[in-house]
Amino acid sequence: MWIRTQDKKELVKVIRVYTSRIFGEKKGKHILWGQFDGTNLFGENKATLGIYPTEELLMEELALIESVLKENPDGFYEMR
Repeated sequence: MWIRTQDKKELVKVIRVYTSRIFGEKKGKHILWGQFDGTNLFGENKATLGIYPTEELLMEELALIESVLKENPDGFYEMR
């Protein structure tokens, strides 16, 4: 699936989407990652798909991505 990032600067062909909480400067925010092209010796190939102020908003976005995937696994999604 291709996903356009929240900042509109990248199109990423993802093989995995996952979440994490941000610590430090943007404390309390939640991030949605897109992994592409597997992994390598130097770490995961990943891109920030979006950053959300609450886990609830992040989970809503993840649910929308899931619904698009169910209808068209090779489709396109643009982050909110």
